[in-house]
Amino acid sequence: MTDTVDERTYHVVRNVEEQYSIWPADQDVPDGWTTVGKTGGRQECLSHIGEVWTDMRPLSLRTFMAEHPDGLSEEVTEDPFADTPTLVDRLTTGTHPVEVSLRPDRTAAALKEAIDRGYVFLRFTGTDGGTELGMELAEADRDPSGADFTAGTGEIRIAGQLELDFVPLTCTATVDLATLTGQANLVVRPA
Repeated sequence: MTDTVDERTYHVVRNVEEQYSIWPADQDVPDGWTTVGKTGGRQECLSHIGEVWTDMRPLSLRTFMAEHPDGLSEEVTEDPFADTPTLVDRLTTGTHPVEVSLRPDRTAAALKEAIDRGYVFLRFTGTDGGTELGMELAEADRDPSGADFTAGTGEIRIAGQLELDFVPLTCTATVDLATLTGQANLVVRPA
């Protein structure tokens, strides 16, 4: 491979944020950019930019920083979310609608396999976008009685432990096998 020499002529151009670049002299300068009076070979134009563009910050940032020399600390107001309950607070209050999260197939048989493995994912559908939580099931907390996983009928009760935002929780859920939906509640577990 041979190196090719770029013999084109360039303009040094600058945008409204006072950022510099080079542009081929035989092409129209793109919108938002203007020539600054320097034209020459590629390396000559790049050297000129190196001399004149000593502060790489955009003009709007430099202006903002000059107007706020002490930073933004004086402008910070109260936390707009200070009175908003956390997700843990919301989910540990009352009973919530859930659906079993299963991949790739959302079936009663797939739920049975997850229960046998001792780990089930529930999606709390009442939160924005849904909140999916995985819980580890203890052997004693698996009650498949009254359910027919083959036919996909009946109701099961499962309980398990999980952590949400570093808070240890116990989740208890009742799930209808026909719809794989149900109700669940979360309780803070003593540390």
